[in-house]
Amino acid sequence: MKVTLHHHVPGRTRLRLAGWPDEAALGNAVRLLAHSGLNVSTNAYSRSVLIRSETRHDAADVIRRFASAIEGGAGATPPTDPRAAPAGMEPRGLLEPYAFLAAEDVLRRLGTTMRGLSADDAASRLETVGPNRGPAPAGRSPEAIIREQLATFPVAMLIGSAVLSVATGGVLDALVTVGVVALNAAIGYSSGNATERLIQRLSKPVEHDAVVIRGGMRRTVPASEVVPGDILVLAPSSIVPADARVIEATQLSVDESTLTGESLPVHKIADALDPPIKGIAMRRNLLHAGTIITGGDGLAVTLQTGGNTEMARMREMIALARPPRPEVEIQLEALAGKLVVVCLGASGLLLAVGTARGEPLLAMVKGAIALAVAAIPEGLPAVATTTLALAAREMERKQVYVRALPAIEALSGIDIICLDKTGTLTENHMAVRAVAIGDRLLERSSEHGWTGCADQGVRQLANAATLCNEASLANGVGSGTERALLHLAEELGLDPDGIQRANPIKAQQNRNDLRRWMSTRHETKTVIKGAPDEVINFVSDELVEGLARPIDKHRRREILATNEALAARGLRVLGVAEADGQGDHRNPDGFIWLGLVALADPVRPEAREALDSFHRAGIRTIMITGDQAATALAVAEELALSRTGVIPVVESHTLNLLDEKALGELAGRTSVFARVGPADKLRIVEALQAAGKRVAMIGDGVNDGPALRAASVGVAMGKKGTDVAREVADIVIADDDLRALWRAIARSRGTGDNIRNAIRYFLSTNLSEMVVMLGESLHGAGEMETPMELFWLNLVTDILPGLGLALAEPRGDVMAQPPRPAEAPLFDGKEIEDICIDGISISAATLAAHFLAMARGGIGAETRTATFLTLALSQIVHGWTLRDHSAGSAETRRISERRLEAALASSTALLALPVIVPTLRRFLGISTPGAGALLSALLLSGASFGFTEGRRIIARTSARAEPSPKSPPDRTRLLPAPAPGHAQPATDQPRLTP
Repeated sequence: MKVTLHHHVPGRTRLRLAGWPDEAALGNAVRLLAHSGLNVSTNAYSRSVLIRSETRHDAADVIRRFASAIEGGAGATPPTDPRAAPAGMEPRGLLEPYAFLAAEDVLRRLGTTMRGLSADDAASRLETVGPNRGPAPAGRSPEAIIREQLATFPVAMLIGSAVLSVATGGVLDALVTVGVVALNAAIGYSSGNATERLIQRLSKPVEHDAVVIRGGMRRTVPASEVVPGDILVLAPSSIVPADARVIEATQLSVDESTLTGESLPVHKIADALDPPIKGIAMRRNLLHAGTIITGGDGLAVTLQTGGNTEMARMREMIALARPPRPEVEIQLEALAGKLVVVCLGASGLLLAVGTARGEPLLAMVKGAIALAVAAIPEGLPAVATTTLALAAREMERKQVYVRALPAIEALSGIDIICLDKTGTLTENHMAVRAVAIGDRLLERSSEHGWTGCADQGVRQLANAATLCNEASLANGVGSGTERALLHLAEELGLDPDGIQRANPIKAQQNRNDLRRWMSTRHETKTVIKGAPDEVINFVSDELVEGLARPIDKHRRREILATNEALAARGLRVLGVAEADGQGDHRNPDGFIWLGLVALADPVRPEAREALDSFHRAGIRTIMITGDQAATALAVAEELALSRTGVIPVVESHTLNLLDEKALGELAGRTSVFARVGPADKLRIVEALQAAGKRVAMIGDGVNDGPALRAASVGVAMGKKGTDVAREVADIVIADDDLRALWRAIARSRGTGDNIRNAIRYFLSTNLSEMVVMLGESLHGAGEMETPMELFWLNLVTDILPGLGLALAEPRGDVMAQPPRPAEAPLFDGKEIEDICIDGISISAATLAAHFLAMARGGIGAETRTATFLTLALSQIVHGWTLRDHSAGSAETRRISERRLEAALASSTALLALPVIVPTLRRFLGISTPGAGALLSALLLSGASFGFTEGRRIIARTSARAEPSPKSPPDRTRLLPAPAPGHAQPATDQPRLTP
């Protein structure tokens, strides 16, 4: 096996393995290395090994020792005495070997007994291994949030412009620039800090107790004091405090949905398992910290605590995942590179002309700096960050909290949304969906539930299911399935707690792997419920309209056919029967069939509407769940997950055969991935992104954490989600309503369009400034504008029109269009052509004013004043030509235009300041304008506006006159068939074809 060095510092070495050894070989190697003083932590998900040592070994020595240990240690054997190392210090990640051992062997290996640890031994182990606490939600400190606001390319551009200002004596401009940086950092900090406060509020740890056996006595201790070797007492509704091995179990069931995504409780046993075990869901005799006991009782011995649990391993895998860089960063860096090239070229031309004329070096340097000021749009970073921060504030008002501003831009380009099922698309609790009584199938109303249902047969069935039930609504205990049966009775107007008190259980027989039914004996009747194909064998009659009628073979086949039809919909189906008197609840016979009860985790009411909205916006949706294929398919069918109506389902075993490219191709054709674990979710997201897709991952559980971290945008549910999911997500939906995400995407798309429009404005106006500067320098010495004039234009006058454009409301059709392709440039060829023509139009009007003023008074402040006014007015009115012309609502356009008008009016007012204030006039190097300068500025800027506005009117008229192109085909409908060999879903996978 190939072992490579990932990183090394003295005492700490991380290795990567090309493959992954079997658990037995790995456990042997870890114990060998522990015996020689090396502490090893393993992570099968990332295929990494972390080796710590107090002795400073070099990297080559560590690699040699590990490779030798994996191969058997040159004949060495691990210590056979379980006390050779401190009990409970088994290497992290080696839970599965305990699953293959008998319970007594597990106890002996951990140095404990069924009487538990003594108080002294527990205290000693607590001191050795530390408190049973995982890492607290760290969040981001205020300093980190501020650093994130400042460590961006736009801010770097602003700081660069401030340095240029100081270099040319423009201290005031530098102060203005720094003020802009501080303002934007304050807005970004406020938004980010609000999100962190929300996450901390939702993630506040709740201390809970654990019941353990110590010294032969049951004791209640804080969960933080549980140590390896402790015997845990398991009861319904208790939280498992640590990773543990079950040693006694009576109908024990556990909710592991946060780790596996499996919506139904998992039945646990105490027997040893046979290898191999693939995934957490198959660890039927192991428990994991943070899961919840839903039924039964038992005992378990603690294996791992604190940072060594499966939950902690999941956090480590999350830390290794890395999201792709936001498109806005990449595109702005590319734009910056082009601007640098343009700036250098223009400055080089200026220096060449000045040298040829023999002008002084200092004058040429100042001219080059002025040209650089003209080339770099200093207002762009301020407008971009301010717009993103204000968009984040707007989303916050809609219960969507953004942790990092670039996530807004990334959200606008999302073309695939991957959704977890349990807790995201469904409510993560069971509910009765249908009841089959006689030949009738009654479905639960989505609006009124079972309220108003007066069917006596349903009420009698609900009464029986309430009796044969270990749950209690009053005490809040029991599995989700059993509580759902009690809620059915409650909705029918019955009193489940009263029924149970009046008819206490006299004897009971629980279900197990060999007996898939449960029976209870009461004072006047015996009730049985469970797998319909087994319960049906114990009945002789069926209740029909209140009367018991004999049941024949044909009727039995009909009942079983109804059961199969309901199960095919992904529902969990139970049969219910009863017998009068105290029948034999152990060997039931002669029972009366009452009917079938079908249960499921209900779909969130708003989920269907949200998915429809995503589809209309050109966004494909994929379900990635740890649940079984039939259940996932039923939910996908109910939600219309695929626009094609055909829903291919792929299970995890198919993924193991595929490389990243093949997996990306398969994910492009698949709507549902079932029975997948956290590592599989991560692989699917990364494979889609490697195929050029921009992926949003939505989840709420610990098992979603790695995929949330790696996705272009990670979205966590805030109300019912885990703290792990909220910590790593870019966006948190506070009220768990998926429709809020649709509104956030609409806002982000509008924000992206607005920022691109502002960039278009800045590029055209800065191009006009650069052309004017070059035209003046080529015409004659001493004609160029001063750097202070350009700084004033870029930081004070230009920024407001740009901000007015950036604050426009999202266009009415913003969610009726597909997202921009990932490979699309910031501007296409036609847009670049328009930017150049706009810039030349403004510069032509400005140079005309310049030369007219030169003809009147020659070089001097009067000429610079006429040039400055014409350039500024032309740029301000140019902002109006870029207003929203889309086919959105008139109200939306009106709001956008009012904002732009206010920005343009404010910009005009700022333009008047230098004319009115003498100090500012001297600072900019201009004079009081005369009537001629004002008139020429108004006329020439008006001419520039008329030319640009006329071009846009003609373009819009031509576009309306052309026939509308056909809508692009639905890409999901044209998905090619899976390639033979590697990407074909298994033939037994369910497919939905309406």
